[in-house]
Amino acid sequence: MVRISQNCYALTGLSFVPPWSVNAGFITGESRTLIVDTGANTLSAQTIHGYASATRPGNALSVINTEQHLDHVGGNGYFRAFGLEIYGHSQLKRKEEDLHEAMVELNALIPNRVRRDAHEERVFYGGTHLANPSILLAEETRLDLGSLEVQIFFTPGHTPTNLSLYIPADGVLFCGDCIISGYLPNLESGDPAAWQRWLASLNTIERLGPRIVMPGHGNVLRDEEIGATLQHIRSVLYRAIETGHAPTLAGQEDEV
Repeated sequence: MVRISQNCYALTGLSFVPPWSVNAGFITGESRTLIVDTGANTLSAQTIHGYASATRPGNALSVINTEQHLDHVGGNGYFRAFGLEIYGHSQLKRKEEDLHEAMVELNALIPNRVRRDAHEERVFYGGTHLANPSILLAEETRLDLGSLEVQIFFTPGHTPTNLSLYIPADGVLFCGDCIISGYLPNLESGDPAAWQRWLASLNTIERLGPRIVMPGHGNVLRDEEIGATLQHIRSVLYRAIETGHAPTLAGQEDEV
C-alpha cells in the first residue's frame, strides 16, 4: 500500500493475468472510506479490505467499481458478504458464467500440463463469486466521506461503464482503465465510436487538471507524467480510428 496524498491510498500490482497486474485503492474521509475497485478475486479483496479497515478503523466502508471487467469487480462478492454498498455504472452487469469463462482462460495460460490438469487456476479464484453493484449510477454525482468530497464522472471509452473519481482537496484522480501506465491501452472490445468517446473522456480528465492519477494498471502518475501518458493514449486511439482496428489485432506493420 502507498499513500499518494493526504486522503488517498493506492494498492498497485495486484495479481491478474500475465503480463497484467491491476490496481485498486481507497479514499478516507473523516467518517467514511471509499474503496475503489475490488481486484480480480477474493484474495485481492481481502488484502484491499485489510488495508482500508486498518487505515481508519472507525470509518464506515463503501465500494465503487470504475468499470465492468473482472479484474476490477472480481472481489465484489467478498465485500457484498459484509453487507457493504457497492456503487457502479447503471449498465454494469456481470454473471457467474463470466467467472467460469475467466477460469477456463486462466487455466489455458498455465504452461505446465500437470498443473493445468490439476486445475490450479481454482486456487486463484478460490471463494470468488461475482456480485454486481447495489447502487447504480445513471448520472454524475458526488459523495461526502465526511469533510471530503468525491466527484464521480462518466468517462466511457475503454468500456461503456467507465467511471472516474476526482478528489479536489487532494488533486487526485482514480480513473480505472481510462488511463493506464506502461501498458498498451486495451482497445480490443471497442470500435471507432467508442474510441472517439474515449478521446472525449481524456479531454474531461485534462480539464480537471489532476496532480496525481491512479490508473487502472501500472504506476501512479504525477505531474508531467500525466500529460505524457495522455498524449500516448491519444496517439494509440487516433491510429486505431484511422485504421479501424485495435493495435493488438493488427499485423506487425500496423502496431503502435
